[in-house]
Amino acid sequence: MAVAGLDAVLHAVADGTRRAIVQRLAHGPATTGQLAELAPMSRPAISQHIKVLQEAGLLRTTVAGRHRWHSLDHAALAVVEDWARRTGKIARAAPALHLPEAPDKEKP
Repeated sequence: MAVAGLDAVLHAVADGTRRAIVQRLAHGPATTGQLAELAPMSRPAISQHIKVLQEAGLLRTTVAGRHRWHSLDHAALAVVEDWARRTGKIARAAPALHLPEAPDKEKP
């Protein structure tokens, strides 16, 4: 599956359950059942989270017998990493914004 754009990837990881799935898969492949153990919700609910991550290109699924094995697709994370690196580089190169200091409040 192709990697979706930055917006889709950021939307996918905006949810805490999906971030937990991505973090788990960073350690290696897992079955749907193993991923379901990460959160107290039904398997259909976990499957919906997996679908969002698949659509964003963050994970790949392989069917082996009765099990679906999910693994992290690092290319989608590279999209976010590249954006963060470019944005940080621009921010470091920009002149510092100097705001006037707020006047001290006088005590009564």
